Amino acid sequence: MTKSKSFNEYILNDLKTDDDIKQWINLGFEEFLQDNDLNAFVKALEYAVRAKDSISGISKKTGISRSNLYAIFNGEQQPQLSTALKIIKELGYTVQVA
Repeated sequence: MTKSKSFNEYILNDLKTDDDIKQWINLGFEEFLQDNDLNAFVKALEYAVRAKDSISGISKKTGISRSNLYAIFNGEQQPQLSTALKIIKELGYTVQVA
């Protein structure tokens, strides 16, 4: 019997390069702009964090507690823009307005 991958594993396996991760974050942000649902953008950030680093690693680099990050990524807390920007910066990316 073959083991099937979870959706999370499938996405994380697809996010291999910096370009893949940037495109994923941009896609989440574009969805947010279209439907004003912040969850797509936050989920995109979570996958980017897990693909490039870890929750613990980003927590240490940003100074945002792991419990706050988990609350944000689980939809229990809405992030401030400054929090999302810190995460993006620590992943090694910048934000541009086009």
